[in-house]
Parts: sequence; C-alpha cells; structure tokens
Amino acid sequence: MTPIQHDTPGELAQPYEPKDWLKGECEPSPGKTMPNVALVERNYPETFARFTSMGPLLEKLGNGAKGLNWDTKHEVELLGDLNGRVLEGTTEGRPKIDSDIDACETILMLAPETNGEVAVKAWEALAKVTGRDHSHLAEGKEEEKIRFRDVAAQPRKIISSPIWSGLESEHVCYNAGYTNVHELIPWRTLTGRQQLYQDHHWMRAFGEGFVTWRPPIDTKTVRQVLGKLPNGNTEILLNILTPHQKWGIHSTYTENLIMLSLNRGGPTVWISEDDAKSAGIVDNDWIEVFNVNGALTARAIVSQRIMPGSAIMYHAQEKLTNTVGSEITGQRGGIHNSVTRINMKPTHMIGGYVQLAYGFNYYGTVGANRDEFVIVRKMSQVNWFDKAADDAMNVEGGTADWGTGVRSDQASRKEVAR
Repeated sequence: MTPIQHDTPGELAQPYEPKDWLKGECEPSPGKTMPNVALVERNYPETFARFTSMGPLLEKLGNGAKGLNWDTKHEVELLGDLNGRVLEGTTEGRPKIDSDIDACETILMLAPETNGEVAVKAWEALAKVTGRDHSHLAEGKEEEKIRFRDVAAQPRKIISSPIWSGLESEHVCYNAGYTNVHELIPWRTLTGRQQLYQDHHWMRAFGEGFVTWRPPIDTKTVRQVLGKLPNGNTEILLNILTPHQKWGIHSTYTENLIMLSLNRGGPTVWISEDDAKSAGIVDNDWIEVFNVNGALTARAIVSQRIMPGSAIMYHAQEKLTNTVGSEITGQRGGIHNSVTRINMKPTHMIGGYVQLAYGFNYYGTVGANRDEFVIVRKMSQVNWFDKAADDAMNVEGGTADWGTGVRSDQASRKEVAR
C-alpha cells in the first residue's frame, strides 16, 4: 500500500470533503478514498543480490521527484562503468552496489544536485509543466559530476535543481522560494500561490484554517526524572526546539578548522540569560540536557536572544568533536534527537489533499512534531572518556569515578570493560 502522494493527480482525490470508507461513508477505492495498492514481486532467495546491485526499473521508468520524471539510461550505464557490474547470477550485468562507497556513488550519479547532466534533464522536465525554459539554471554544469572522493577531499558546491526552490548560484545565496518568484514556477499548493488559509474541514475543526499558535503540550517526559538523579546543581525545566542549524541544513563539515573556529568547537545549546542565572550557568559551561527519552551534553551559549523558558539546539551537530560523557547514562553524550520523539497531530494525517498529502520525511521532522520539554543543569564532572577500558578496571572499591566513566556498581565496570 502506498499513500496518496503529493505532486500527483491523486492529491485531489477528495477535493471537498474526505470520507472514510471504514465508516461506510464511501466505497474503498485505491488512490481515491484509500492508499494505492500495488503488487510487488519478491524473489526472497535473491534478496542480497538485489540489495547489492542496481535494478532494471530505472531504465524502464526513469527517475524523478516532486511530480517530475526524467530518463536515466545513461546514468545507469555510467554507474556500471564506475562501480563495475555483477558477473554472474540473476543480477548479472547490473551495476554493483557492493560497498558503502558504491552506494554513495549511486546517489551522486542519479541526483541532479551532483550530476549536471541529470540537472539539465530535470529542468527540462519542469519546463514541460510550466511551459517556460529553465535550462539556463543548469547552464555550464552539464559536464560536471561530483564523485565520492571529490566530497571526501573538500566541500563541493552542488548544482541548482528543481527539487529545491532555491538556487546554488555564485550570484544568489540559497533562499527558499527564489525560483517560484523569479522563474514563475507555481508553488506546490492547491492554488499554485503562497497559501495562508487551509480550506479543509479537518483544519477548520481544529481552528487551524489560518496560521495560528498552539502552546506546547505536556509530553510527560520530565516529571519522572525531575530531581530524581541529582548531581548537586540546580535543575531547570525548559522547552527545547531543534531548528535547522546556523551553518547548514542536515550535515556540515563542522570538524574542520574553519568551522571549529566559527563556533564553540563542539555541540552547543542556547539558553536565555534569565534561565542561565537561575541555574547557576555561565556562558560556555558544560551542561546536560535530559528527560525520559535520553540525554545529551553540550556547551551552554547564554544569549539575550533566547526567550526565558526555552532552549535551542540547532540540529545535525555531528557527534565527532568535543562531546563529553553523560552523567546520567555513563556513555558518550547524545545528540539533539536523544531527547526528542516525533509526535503526530490528527491534522498531519489528512492525506490526499494537495500540499497536505503524504510525503516521506515531510511530516516526520518538522519542528512542531519535536516540541519537547527537558531538564537542563550544569555538569558537576566533565568526563571525556579518554581512558582505556583497562585503566577503568583499576578503580578499587565501590566509589564512582567519572574521570574514567565507571559507576559505583560492579555491573557498570563490567559494561565499561566490555
């Protein structure tokens, strides 16, 4: 079963009032009143062979996204030349995806952002929809192909793609909606314009036809641990948000010298001056943020720009540099996801209605779904976990030694040794 997808005719399956066939309000009709149903054939004894090679449907059906589609026969051929081809078996002759590098090369070869030839084809596909020529946006990039070792060597500027609404240009900084304004590309909404009103009866029923503010809900994730695992420092309760980071979107080379010089050189959490004062925290202190979901460690950035009662941890801060051990878990400190869980709203489940239709990864990670409460406190011991397990075993008696990551009980010492 496949949900009714955005950017397809199916998103207008029930344009006026969605009805539920389970309640007898309508007949179950795949792609209209229920998800699409498709038969998928599997050859289970050949599962591994098929997971480690490129399938034939890319030549047959092409590739695409967001309602666009383009031919990929040439890319599949090039990928076979690059990765090599399977020599025998049911997948004989297909491009290999044996290693992690092969998998990366597959993505880089097929994506318009990293293959200029594909970018040109993607813009041509969009031109068929808009009736306008967008080829100049990939002009001069057709011969450019970014390989895995190119990215491993240094950051590379990607190629402008219709999958995104901004441009990767030397003249224009990336900003959302740029191509919609300057290329007259319709917004991906019911009207093709920016929309501030959702005329859908579920949205109206929740009072959310227009943009509105809702207070955060109590997710019941802090009361069970508030004051139960003390370290001698004051604990405060804050509402944490995990927006896109300052220097990127989902990943950044934050461990290189330039980026380490621009930031604190490790994970950070922003809190207000008022909250910091109440918890005895000063700028750059090591703090621990935790709830029943998990725990993370970071430097505190104390700022007048943060509202009291809230905290911000820009997401996708890699756990590569300067992440100390957690006093709560006895393990290396976590990341922004350690304290968050996705919470769904009924309005996230509308489906089959233009921009409210399902899209993988689109409803899963928006900030409102990860609105969460956490306990924040200054750390009493900073443990870098820079001792070998054998050193940790030299601790005598039952005293805790956070310098080696060993807790007081025997089971914890065995855990560290393991």
